[in-house]
Amino acid sequence: MGFDSMDTIIASQTVARPPVFSEKSIAHIRRVKHLSAIVREDLGPDVERDGLEQKVAGSLYHHHPEIRLEDALELKCHLKEPSTEGSTDSAIKGIVDEACTLLESWDRLGQTQSEDSNAAFDY
Repeated sequence: MGFDSMDTIIASQTVARPPVFSEKSIAHIRRVKHLSAIVREDLGPDVERDGLEQKVAGSLYHHHPEIRLEDALELKCHLKEPSTEGSTDSAIKGIVDEACTLLESWDRLGQTQSEDSNAAFDY
């Protein structure tokens, strides 16, 4: 009886802590948000969802100075077509997130500011 009530007290006193994000994950989140806005503006308000992943890859190539033509072509092969559910904005954000994850794994995106104190942008 003593252990059960003590376990209940300890469990009820446990405070949920917010998730801890690394500098790398914060940089990724900011990069996706920033690039999604740029791509959305570039594609215009009436962009068709057909081939959206291809359009996003092309827009990223045109607007990000570190993405090479080979990277954009490779992205076009790897990016998945978004689901038909949800808004076009959320589809673009999902594709940009996927693209950034791939580009980061290929070491194609810039260093975080902590790695290079002279970096002007972290996107």
